[in-house]
Amino acid sequence: MNNQPRIPDPETAQRLLANLRQTHLEMCEFNLELEAITARVEYDIQQQRINRARRSHLSLTTESTELSG
Repeated sequence: MNNQPRIPDPETAQRLLANLRQTHLEMCEFNLELEAITARVEYDIQQQRINRARRSHLSLTTESTELSG
């Protein structure tokens, strides 16, 4: 019984290295896409807050006008 890891032959090592590089590139691409999605969601949330504040301000302005008029 040999529990020592086996060193792959050069062809296998090159193939595994190429696969690792490809996986790394795919993960980088995925992370960029995820960052873009996150930015879009953050923008949408910010717009919702702005719209909510505007509606609140408009509502307060309308109530104030009705009370004084």
